[in-house]
Amino acid sequence: MANLSIALCRQLAKARREKGMTQSALAEAVGCKQSAISMLEAGQSAKVAQETVAKIAALVGVALEPAAEPGAAAALRPPRAHAFCPNAQCYSNVPYVVNGELLFWPRPQPAAADPKHCAVCGELLEHRCPHCGAPLSEGACCPACGGARVTNTLPPETDAEAWAEARRRDIAGWRTLLA
Repeated sequence: MANLSIALCRQLAKARREKGMTQSALAEAVGCKQSAISMLEAGQSAKVAQETVAKIAALVGVALEPAAEPGAAAALRPPRAHAFCPNAQCYSNVPYVVNGELLFWPRPQPAAADPKHCAVCGELLEHRCPHCGAPLSEGACCPACGGARVTNTLPPETDAEAWAEARRRDIAGWRTLLA
């Protein structure tokens, strides 16, 4: 598939959020993994099958080139007490590296007027494991399936150690501004 523009990828993400869907709910509705939605919304559309992109666009109501057929609506899960932001670029997710793999430790969400959205970046919060649907617990990975809660959307050639270290410095600086 030809690469979609970053603007169109962002438009798909915005339309999904406006429909009140999490990345996991959209993935379930179109029959793909949450990580595919995350990659698409991060601008890595070439990594997602053209048929899947068409289903996503139809479901969220965004025209690609030719109009796609609408798909089935996903069942939305009600918010729960524990939640995390699935956006790898959000400062609420602290990066670290284990055996060369970049993982993100989702920080508890601060009290906000809108408990459905991340208080830091505005993304819809996840309330269950995006891979298996298990209830949330502490940690970067689900104890039930082992899947990472936050999908790494950085290009594979990124130096994970250097990026994580720089990002932790940025997050620390950001937090001092809030104090």
